Amino acid sequence: MRIVLQGGLILATAAFVRVPSAMVRSPVEAPAPVALPPSPAPVVAEPTPRTEAVVVVVLDGARWQEVLVATDPKFATGDDRDVSAKAIMPNLHKMIDDGVVVGAPDHGPPMVATGPHFISLPGYNEIFSGRSPVLCADNECPATRLPTIVDEVRASSSDVAVFSSWGPIVRAASQHPSEIVHSTGEVGTAAFRADRATADKGLAYFAEHRPTFFFLGLGEPDEYAHRGDYAGYVASLRQADDVLGELRGLLAQMGERGKSTSLFVTCDHGRSDDFRDHGGPWPESSRVWLVAAGGAIPSRGFVESERKHRLADITPTIRVLLGLPADHSSGAGSPIEELLPAP
Repeated sequence: MRIVLQGGLILATAAFVRVPSAMVRSPVEAPAPVALPPSPAPVVAEPTPRTEAVVVVVLDGARWQEVLVATDPKFATGDDRDVSAKAIMPNLHKMIDDGVVVGAPDHGPPMVATGPHFISLPGYNEIFSGRSPVLCADNECPATRLPTIVDEVRASSSDVAVFSSWGPIVRAASQHPSEIVHSTGEVGTAAFRADRATADKGLAYFAEHRPTFFFLGLGEPDEYAHRGDYAGYVASLRQADDVLGELRGLLAQMGERGKSTSLFVTCDHGRSDDFRDHGGPWPESSRVWLVAAGGAIPSRGFVESERKHRLADITPTIRVLLGLPADHSSGAGSPIEELLPAP
């Protein structure tokens, strides 16, 4: 080894220099990989519920007691004694679970037909027009001179259809019945067709054509009630509920179209305390009810209404859901806030 002085530093050089083992550093080991939590799945916002189509089902003269509470002990006999509304109409009550009921007892002011007549054709005029039925006082009214929700939807280049068991309903449904699809009453008569036949025809059309507005009127509850046949009346409600189940089944098969359809179920008038009658002499027959679900309608169940609703409020609610212009004319109803999504 030789030592060289350079710049005041002593440098040692050799052909081979042995380094003490204590000075040898071990190779640096790579740190063990750290297990990272899995990346969260991307958040996909649920689509905002919307209403692209509307179905309205009216059960003629079906009073709130059996629909929302239970059979009436004053009239029920045999197997109809002490039967809950949910047992009579399970499909309707599934709708309540998924949607909203307005006009239930002990949940704010009642829902009413505006009247003062509380009979069928004025009630249907009020439902279709969204106005008080001042131009119709009985079941002999001529065809409406005011545009209806059917006419409004049709004017937006959409399909509409009206099916009912009772023939005169068509006079309330549209200003221009010849220009809409309709099947009301028995062909060749002005009277009545069995509800099962009406439902079969109407649901077959609905399944094939999927109209934007579809109306189905079932009349047997009123027919049996006028006869004083309470057992037949309850049986007609059960049959109507079966139809609702079939209708909801069709909607479930329609994918997004079905999900974006709002279904309304109501009646045209209530009944007197004696069950058989209705009309001006029986003011209690003004009381009605409404169940609605699907599309943009929220799931609120039995709501506590802050104001009295009426049949004339149904069409304004449909206008809001379908994005149609509001009607500000005299006698026009107001949208039912409980059926609309939160702003």
